[in-house]
Amino acid sequence: MPREGGLTEDVASESCVEKLAQFFPRARPVRIQVKVLAPGLGARRFVETSVVEFATSKEALFASTLPLEFDDHVRVEEIDGALIAEASVVAVQYHQSRKAVAVRFLTAPRHWILEP
Repeated sequence: MPREGGLTEDVASESCVEKLAQFFPRARPVRIQVKVLAPGLGARRFVETSVVEFATSKEALFASTLPLEFDDHVRVEEIDGALIAEASVVAVQYHQSRKAVAVRFLTAPRHWILEP
């Protein structure tokens, strides 16, 4: 039973990110596991592991439970350490109690998606 619940949650998050990706015509499907770090109140930081499901050379789209809103700044790190980049939230979309976030990198990250 727990496995079915997890599957339902994954499907909901995927459809949420897919819906947001419609606003980014150059975004293509990817599966890149990342850690997202966001500033909290005071010295506290929020950290979450997520999967970038769509990306362009300048943007990453993923599901998130962090309290992120438009123009918030985050740090995106690939789990293997290949990518560490600062980014700004450019879009947030809610769908079926899930949240999809699009961030735009503030500087071009090395080892990221290249557009054809």
